[in-house]
Amino acid sequence: MDTYTYSYRTDSKKEIIGRVQAIDLFEAQIKVAVIKQLSNQDTIQLFEINKAVKNEKNVRTYQN
Repeated sequence: MDTYTYSYRTDSKKEIIGRVQAIDLFEAQIKVAVIKQLSNQDTIQLFEINKAVKNEKNVRTYQN
């Protein structure tokens, strides 16, 4: 499984608002639709979904 990120299409900065684990882009779209309680068509219109690129700057770390 791969990680897919999603952001609002209207956001000029493309700030990531969520992540899902999915086999492919279609499954990622379905999972985002379920999370946001939207139809598949509405999800495609509102969100931009991309495969996450593994990058150390993208990884969150938490300190105790």
